[in-house]
Amino acid sequence: MRIDESDLLRIRRRSLLRLAAAGGLALPGLPLAGNMLVGSALAATVPDKTFRITMVLGRGESDNEFGFKDYLARRGLKVDYTIRNTGGDTAKLPGIIQEIKDTRPDLVYSWGTPQTRALVGPHDEADPRKHVTDIPVVFTFVAAPVDAKIVPDLARSGRNVTGTIHIAPIAVQLNTIQAYRPIKRLGVVYNPQERNSVLTIEGLRAETALRGLELIEEPVPLNDRGEPISAAVPDALARVARRGGEVLYIGPDTFIAFHNRTVVAAEALRLGLPTFSVTELIVRTDKAMLALASSAYGIGRFTAFKAAQILVDGVSPAEIPVETLKRFSVIINMATVRALEYYPPIGLLNFAEIIES
Repeated sequence: MRIDESDLLRIRRRSLLRLAAAGGLALPGLPLAGNMLVGSALAATVPDKTFRITMVLGRGESDNEFGFKDYLARRGLKVDYTIRNTGGDTAKLPGIIQEIKDTRPDLVYSWGTPQTRALVGPHDEADPRKHVTDIPVVFTFVAAPVDAKIVPDLARSGRNVTGTIHIAPIAVQLNTIQAYRPIKRLGVVYNPQERNSVLTIEGLRAETALRGLELIEEPVPLNDRGEPISAAVPDALARVARRGGEVLYIGPDTFIAFHNRTVVAAEALRLGLPTFSVTELIVRTDKAMLALASSAYGIGRFTAFKAAQILVDGVSPAEIPVETLKRFSVIINMATVRALEYYPPIGLLNFAEIIES
């Protein structure tokens, strides 16, 4: 049977519709926050007090924190924020934890897997002397909180912790890559010391094996203190390219996707290596090519929704489920697409948010 170009476009469009149905892809005109009405005023009476929230960050304030603050402000809450930024240095956390224990804020906001795990401890080994165990904690940008042992169950943590997940399932991520263009070899550079990244690699191994894809893994070398070496990242990217990687996967890896994102995106572009990210920032600010992501601002608002349940409604964090937004957006940086001459199918452009910078 002969299939012309218009038939191919219709077939590709059907595959994208299946992707949307299976993975919660955000289609034009649909809200990102399927779990809740983030813009609606809730009925609970706002207490006449000023809440104290300590925000423990790893890379300074961003849209995630702006969304969090905006939601609580729109709810009418008065909040005094204390910002503590580790800059990715977990050696700063014991001092921050002690400060939290001394000042006893009403709530702690924690960004990222390594920091959250260090703050609250593994759910089966939390030590009240070392961890925050009796003050409510809401986390964000934690990709796999059960596997990281932050919570034992997404539906009910049973401890002083709840939060939000920001990435789509790995199967849906690979559906998106294959909808853009079918590949045989997927490359990934990652921090082998970051538990979140190791768990992602395990998931990628399983999913690529199911699909008959080759996963090209390049862990970043470590120094004599067991820390990943930033200067070694370009060489790791070059090895992915030499080994035939067709797309570079940028996962929820703090070291790669945040602290070294500018180098990763620029070097991948220099190597002619298309990039796929599970978060939006590196596509918006550093010219990575493609992302399937929830809005960081929307995730921040959703995290604040859970914080308000604790502060205003009096719900225990132990009873508040850990969730992700139900919709994800495909984001394409067309400047990078043109530089690589790696063009998406027309059907995908009907769904995607296009960035021209």
